[in-house]
Amino acid sequence: MSDEENKIVQLVHPDADEKQLLNVQIENEKTYRQKTCPHYRVRISEVERSFYCSVCNTELDPFEYLLKCARDARHVVTEIETLRQRAGELRTSVANLEREEKNAKARLRSARTAILYAENDLKNVEQGVKK
Repeated sequence: MSDEENKIVQLVHPDADEKQLLNVQIENEKTYRQKTCPHYRVRISEVERSFYCSVCNTELDPFEYLLKCARDARHVVTEIETLRQRAGELRTSVANLEREEKNAKARLRSARTAILYAENDLKNVEQGVKK
């Protein structure tokens, strides 16, 4: 049994005060709402020269906000270009479908006319046989 006890490795538990090991300390962390707020409504103080979100009251970096607005605008322009291209494709598709519909109607008229002639010929044959 003493051999088995010698094989057991004792684990050393670290002290519970690991935070003292850090040389950086974070203060005044943002709340969850401040971290997830999209900052759609802002207010600008000309006197204090500051820039705040009206929803979460976080002071914003003006450059970051302008950069976000520029990226959003670029995304909107790209989306508009994509939608215009798609609209052009749909117009072409509609024109092709209208042409196909016109051709189908013409084929239907032609088939109806052929049926009428066939029925007329059948009547003529039947009347010719009866006479």
